[in-house]
Amino acid sequence: MDVIILAGGKGTRMDDPKPKPLVEIKGKPILAYQLDYFLNSEEINQIILALGHRADEVIEFINSNYSAAPIKHSIESEPLGTAGAIKQALQHVQSDKVLVLNSDDLTDINLKNLKEYKENTICVANPQLPFGLVKENNGYATFEEKPVLQDWVSCGWYVFNKDELMELLPDKGSIEYDIFPKIKLRIHRHSGFWQPLNTKKDLNEFEQREMPEIF
Repeated sequence: MDVIILAGGKGTRMDDPKPKPLVEIKGKPILAYQLDYFLNSEEINQIILALGHRADEVIEFINSNYSAAPIKHSIESEPLGTAGAIKQALQHVQSDKVLVLNSDDLTDINLKNLKEYKENTICVANPQLPFGLVKENNGYATFEEKPVLQDWVSCGWYVFNKDELMELLPDKGSIEYDIFPKIKLRIHRHSGFWQPLNTKKDLNEFEQREMPEIF
């Protein structure tokens, strides 16, 4: 299975001078966590980086640290949105199924289990509320600090049948708004590690978290 990593974001909410994929946490760029995870797996053939903003800096990082790895680049000449970026990157994909993910979602989803799905699949996880939850008990407030909710949200990983997806993708657009309403998605529930990295606060919280051994 090939992988497309959407790594063209600016990361303006991270308050960091580096392009988003190269922002460091625990002394290591976000993108490096993902690359190491995939390159150490027997389930992955090659990785395609969908790049846009400051792509040259990301490519320089790859050339300096992963020159021998099976990594290709798909570079936008103009912003295409997630759907357009995936469509362009699919030209490099050789497998029938492709794993697509956001560069700012770190998770230890089992790739062997994920590969077994025959249908298009979305990976979901239980989110942690970023603030305290207030409930009522006989008219008085009770507090639960940043609980993990029992609801499910997308954790930014998807497996698609390449040919089916290619027929639906616009040249520009959003995977969430332009594709998801047109496609059936099997659900893969993930109960392990998941850390979205969108803001400076996310980075600070990640610094305090214990990492799975696989990272």
